[in-house]
Amino acid sequence: MLRVLQHYFPVRTFLLVTVEALLLYAVMTAGMTQHLWDLLTDPASSGPRDRAVAQALTRESLLPKDAAYRAAFSAGLVTLTYLLSIGINRLYEFQISASRYERASRFVESAGIGIALSTALVIVSHLLGADVVYTFPGLALSQKIQVLIATSAAGFGLLYLERFAYHAFVRRADLDVRMLILGSKGPAHALANQVLAHPEAGFRVVGLVPEPESPSRRRRADQLESPITASEDRASEASRSLVFHGVDILSHEQSLSDAASARAPGEETLPELLKKLRIEMIVVALEDRRLTLPIEDLLRARLAGVEVREREEVYEQVTGRIAVAAMRPSYLIFNEGFRRHPFAALLKRINDVVVAAVMLLLLWWVMAIVAIVVRLTSPGPILFTQERVGQDGRPFVLMKFRSMRADAEKLSGPVWASEDDPRITRFGGFMRKTRLDELPQLFNVLSGSMSLVGPRPERQHFVDQLAARIPYFRLRHIVKPGVTGWAQTNYPYGNTEEDALHKLQYDLFYIKNYSVLFDLSILISTIKTVVLRRGT
Repeated sequence: MLRVLQHYFPVRTFLLVTVEALLLYAVMTAGMTQHLWDLLTDPASSGPRDRAVAQALTRESLLPKDAAYRAAFSAGLVTLTYLLSIGINRLYEFQISASRYERASRFVESAGIGIALSTALVIVSHLLGADVVYTFPGLALSQKIQVLIATSAAGFGLLYLERFAYHAFVRRADLDVRMLILGSKGPAHALANQVLAHPEAGFRVVGLVPEPESPSRRRRADQLESPITASEDRASEASRSLVFHGVDILSHEQSLSDAASARAPGEETLPELLKKLRIEMIVVALEDRRLTLPIEDLLRARLAGVEVREREEVYEQVTGRIAVAAMRPSYLIFNEGFRRHPFAALLKRINDVVVAAVMLLLLWWVMAIVAIVVRLTSPGPILFTQERVGQDGRPFVLMKFRSMRADAEKLSGPVWASEDDPRITRFGGFMRKTRLDELPQLFNVLSGSMSLVGPRPERQHFVDQLAARIPYFRLRHIVKPGVTGWAQTNYPYGNTEEDALHKLQYDLFYIKNYSVLFDLSILISTIKTVVLRRGT
């Protein structure tokens, strides 16, 4: 897998995006410069169409070569628009793209949205007299629209055929990395289940090597467990079927020096098993590795070219979140990440202030309309204010447009909102889906109590409750809470402690891998979430 903007991207997805970008750009450039071809090869060309194009270029004071460069640049912008439209419709998610029905319907939707948006941008560019972006010199406005629509339709048709070829190739070719998991207890099953649930990650679990029962049958002292995190380690029928029964490679009853001699006749060694199963990666997911880790066999395997990795690292790569349930404190202390650099904090603050100020300037009229509608549709104040826990545990007052009845917690006290909470007003439900209720938090960003991107701020009541049951929960407070975040864009609305665990895993992944570019990618993902109305 490749790592881009702190995201792990399967190589197959990266190649798919690259191939489609090149194909679409080639089609759009060819179609949108086709009227210039004759003039580029023969400036003296005297056909009726060529004379009309030449006259138009003369009025714009452009040579055919310069016009072709501008048209090619604009074709690139149109291509980017179409790729974003395809991405927003989740056609780069393997499970959705693999379904013929979903692929067909979403391609039609992507083409409609992309072509409509590009056409609108071309019209605006023409009316404003822009001479660089979304412009195709030598064509009248009606001609630009006609050629754009025809070329775009051809481009999307070619991409649709390419997707058929891509999925046919993926089904026939064995491109997945063959993975052997050392371990057969909770951590191993949790990893196996996640790999099975994310085929787009490009891994295939060949099997789980059973580990012996620890003499004490207790979880290691440096692994914390709670009733909530224990649910993460439950084995499924699919993961149980992957356990190699009768294979006794790991044993705490023998030392490394006498492991070979103690092995029963005919019993396979780890190197023999790797060769037989064509294993490309070993993942160490042992519950207690102090007594069972086959160090010599792992060294021999690595020298033979087999990749050896820790369970936590692979879990992050597959899911985009940190495995809190089986995480060791040493992983947090010694692993790369979780840095707090003063320069990065300053850059993040500058970005927060600039973007929040620009958004307020652009969206003040939207906020005014929302405020009026909130006032007219339900009695009570326009703004909802509440104390939340901020960076380093410091409290601050959060502001939102009120989406619930004014007396929402008068009888119940502090409770999580449910997905179809009867306390939510009709307009409040719309605001939550579109994130409009969170616009006043831009003032929290300007004041410095929040950031644009970060963990969702919680109330002290829930923080105390969750911190007592979920390991490392208070670590999310080492950064400022955010208007949006990695958890908000990757996990649907939740109102249970298990949901809080899942969101914590995403929050810790964000904190560990923070960068300005990562923030940018989350802001783009937030736009997609708002467009699809999957607010949390």
